[in-house]
Amino acid sequence: MEKIIVSFCEEYQFPAEARRALSAAYASIQCTPSVLEIFSRTGAAYQENRRLDYEGTLKELSAACGAAGIPEETASMLLYMSLVPQMYRYYEQEGLPRELCRACLEDLKWKLFECRRVRGRWGSFVSSWFSGFFKLERFTLGRLQFELRPFPEDYEEAGRARPAGMQQVINIHIPSSGPLLREDCRRSYRLAAEFFRSAFPGEETAFVCFSWLLFPAHRQFLPSHSHILEFMEDFDIYRSHTDPQGRDLWRIFGMEDCSDTVRLPEETSLQRAYKQWLLNGREPGTGAGLFVLHS
Repeated sequence: MEKIIVSFCEEYQFPAEARRALSAAYASIQCTPSVLEIFSRTGAAYQENRRLDYEGTLKELSAACGAAGIPEETASMLLYMSLVPQMYRYYEQEGLPRELCRACLEDLKWKLFECRRVRGRWGSFVSSWFSGFFKLERFTLGRLQFELRPFPEDYEEAGRARPAGMQQVINIHIPSSGPLLREDCRRSYRLAAEFFRSAFPGEETAFVCFSWLLFPAHRQFLPSHSHILEFMEDFDIYRSHTDPQGRDLWRIFGMEDCSDTVRLPEETSLQRAYKQWLLNGREPGTGAGLFVLHS
């Protein structure tokens, strides 16, 4: 296990501070039988079935780590890292390239940096998210991440016409891996359409996205050069709502408690625009959008 951690940290270029935190946490885990048993049992279960109970395992791990004084965020990251060799074997069994698996595993690094920025710890505070990758249901193709989902019922409820025979859509996720450039996104759409071709026997491929990035009010307050506005242009945003609780503001400001608007940082143009929007008494929100790509 220790060799797996060292190798993973080297391959994905984790900062030295992160490596020390992960190594220290693993040393503590080795001295904590209750946590070590979870790691061993989960590894064995993953070898038998990649669709194991991730949520239940993480809850159990959280309780055990709390009693042992081990950072939950760090331990959950280590748990997934311990499954990586078997994940590569599943990719091989499915005839999928190793580089695709490696691209998916990059998400652990992006979540590592998010956790450090938001909570000041090296690990992940959204570890349940990783299960889609480890089940081989979500894939990183270029800049974006994708998975198949049933066609959203609320699209027709919003008065739109579903393309004939369309039963599924490709759901889009946007990792925090850098600028959201339009040309990169469109390249990813083409890669995803090819990857999931068997789900769309016709000449049309449908994509859907549920995200704060698709909040229609962005057009009122984001600067004209915003990459978010460019991203929105591809979508028919058929549903949206405000979110008084601001549950996605941590993604913008890098902090969990964004209730004190006056103290929010203004380090980027996005932060400045959002802060002014909030100071004006407006609320953040989210949107659902769909578009059809023609081959």
